[in-house]
Amino acid sequence: MSMAHRLALAATALTLTAGLAAVAVPAQASTATAAAQPSITSVAFSGAHGPGVASPTITVNGSGFGTTPPAGTNNNVTSCGTYTNNGNAYGNQLYFIDDNNFEAGYGDGSGANCIGITVVSWNSSQVVLRFGSSYGSFAHWYLSNGDGYALSVNNGIFGGSVSGLS
Repeated sequence: MSMAHRLALAATALTLTAGLAAVAVPAQASTATAAAQPSITSVAFSGAHGPGVASPTITVNGSGFGTTPPAGTNNNVTSCGTYTNNGNAYGNQLYFIDDNNFEAGYGDGSGANCIGITVVSWNSSQVVLRFGSSYGSFAHWYLSNGDGYALSVNNGIFGGSVSGLS
């Protein structure tokens, strides 16, 4: 992910976290119709926290997500190693950033994050995700309560602090 993109995402997440006015991301428009901008209203975390545990479940609620997830590319072979069941990379359409600890799901022409995302379920108002098998495989590549995060689903951006993990 480019530094400019990271800074923009972090600034947006900080703005949302601080309770200030959300920074709108313009909807992409085609010549025929304008696409609706997804809106994320809440994100919930469940499962265990810390190193050496399975990926938590992340439930994203809102509207305008569409009926199917964006097309992803297999993320089993990464610059960090080869994994089984490491989920997918989704370009800039679906990704997660945990403070400065790790990123998941983002990919561009120069490669993808080492942690993929697995979509558990997807509909227009709720998306349920888990991280791929490389989650927790390096120093602090795991979630802990209190970690700051930013999440993007089809250009809908949301940020906050992780809570709800046991």
